Amino acid sequence: MPNESKVTTRLADVAREAGVSPSTASRVLNGSARQVADEYRERVLAAAERVGYTTNLAAQATARGRYPAIALVVGDIRDQFFARIAFGAVREAARRGYVLNLLSTEGDTDRERGLVHDLRRQRPEALVLVRKRDTTPMAGSKLMQELMGFERESGRVVIVGEPSEPVLAIRPPDFDGAKDLATAMLGLGYRDFAVFLSDPKVPSARDRLDGFRAGLSAGGVALPDSRVYPTEQSFLGGASSAAEYLADGRDTELIFCTEDEVALGAIHHLRSEGYDVPGELAFAGYGRRRQNPFGEDDWLTTVRSPLEEMGAAAVDAALGPAYGSVPASVAEVHIGGSTPGRAADDGPEKPSGNASRKSRSARRARA
Repeated sequence: MPNESKVTTRLADVAREAGVSPSTASRVLNGSARQVADEYRERVLAAAERVGYTTNLAAQATARGRYPAIALVVGDIRDQFFARIAFGAVREAARRGYVLNLLSTEGDTDRERGLVHDLRRQRPEALVLVRKRDTTPMAGSKLMQELMGFERESGRVVIVGEPSEPVLAIRPPDFDGAKDLATAMLGLGYRDFAVFLSDPKVPSARDRLDGFRAGLSAGGVALPDSRVYPTEQSFLGGASSAAEYLADGRDTELIFCTEDEVALGAIHHLRSEGYDVPGELAFAGYGRRRQNPFGEDDWLTTVRSPLEEMGAAAVDAALGPAYGSVPASVAEVHIGGSTPGRAADDGPEKPSGNASRKSRSARRARA
């Protein structure tokens, strides 16, 4: 059977079908600084659909010198930090009618730099780089040289997660979120705190510790370094910190974990050791993870970091007309069952640390 001839629909076919000039059809379908009246725009789009015309992005890239898309480079896409930012970026790009190409560095700094180098050749219209490690690309570094090269040759660069002069950056409001959490916990009557600090090398974790301390200090409560337990960002890291906390023989009212995952691991360990959480020891986390092995998803008191909003803001800034200040994202404190609060008269009735620990030991022995 002979092959049927393949007929390619051309831009001229769209223009003829819409009753406009080819230049007008091109301005509508390929983009242009010159505005087209809504009536003609609608006629061209309807005609393109009738004749089955699709825009040739490769041709656009040749004509413009850049590819009409946004490149989003993240670390490990399985990490909720990156996944939630990517979700917001994808949604905003779609709203603006842009293609978004998602690339993962898998946590490899050499791969990260290589991806940016490759994107310089592909020339997408903008690049959003999402990072959370303590390896800020400073001026003069190889990565920064690649980023500045991209801006010269293609389009704007926006970094999400860490400030990086001279590239525009959007950073999570971790300091303010943790400060607001501390204020809320003081409002519930808590006065004695410890912190399980996940991955101290990550700027966001340090910001959360500093913000929590600032909130407590504003309320007249100190948080000494001896009450801070560095650990890894994982469920097992939380359990390890809880074991260290017990070995120190502390008797705290509330433990703040700079990651929800750490809080869940610590709670699991403490309950296995006979602690009544939150009856004897309250917990608060950070991140608003939805997976909760202890029952209802909203049980853990935590702070929702506006990661989706940050992803959308990054796309908006990357495609904006000029550099400027990015509207600050706001973290939201969620009060759950893990912090039931302390009555005003709880303080005088609280047993001494030794008595409290003896009662817990006795209960575990009976169990």
